[in-house]
Amino acid sequence: MNVLITGAESRLGQAIARELAPGNRLRLWGTGESELDENITYFKGDMRDPDIAWQAVQNMQAIIHTGEPPPNLPEDDLACEQKLLDLATRGTHVLFKAGIEAGIKRFVYGSTLQIFEAYPDDVYISEMWRPMPSTDKFQLTRYLGEMTAREFARDFPVAVTVLRLGKLIAEENASPKNSDLMWVDYRDAARAFRLSLNRDAQSELKWNKRFALHHICADIQNPKYLVGKISGFQLRGFQPQHNFEAIWRGGGA
Repeated sequence: MNVLITGAESRLGQAIARELAPGNRLRLWGTGESELDENITYFKGDMRDPDIAWQAVQNMQAIIHTGEPPPNLPEDDLACEQKLLDLATRGTHVLFKAGIEAGIKRFVYGSTLQIFEAYPDDVYISEMWRPMPSTDKFQLTRYLGEMTAREFARDFPVAVTVLRLGKLIAEENASPKNSDLMWVDYRDAARAFRLSLNRDAQSELKWNKRFALHHICADIQNPKYLVGKISGFQLRGFQPQHNFEAIWRGGGA
């Protein structure tokens, strides 16, 4: 499959590229280059520009929009927030619209579980819960991007998958001092993106069957965020492999 990956310079983007490299042709959109070479091309530019977005999606069969912020954001807080908001809304819209016009049928967007941080830790949160994003620019922009992506499943015969990722970390770098119920290993997150590309829902007549929403985090003993335990929301084939058992056995908070 020919797959476009945005935010490819981020650690998440690189993990997804490594996961997809075997058996796929990748186009990595972002600054810098990957250490991967075979069957990979690179692309740069502002996705808010329709002409650039159109060039990026040519000959692609799927789009993975990680939602990861670009490097070198403005130092001024207001300017930084404005750019992130514009990228999450207008940028996502321009990119997906170009994909629609190019005949792409599979779209995946990376959102965040942090839009549920306002809830207490003694509840079990599934995909059916109402998000409560704060005004934090990271939470708000990811949620707005998620809403933008969802509208394409409403209006077009395409499969759109939103992955609400927990806080990304490598299990071997985790410490009990800052343990978090939202943790997810980069490798598990990348695997979730790969599995999302298997969804063949673009021919569904009902838009809510073309759209899928999944929470992606470690599967721990006493979770706050449920992973695939609610009927109808399980990402087929996904089971976290890095569940930070040593951290929780060691007394993680």
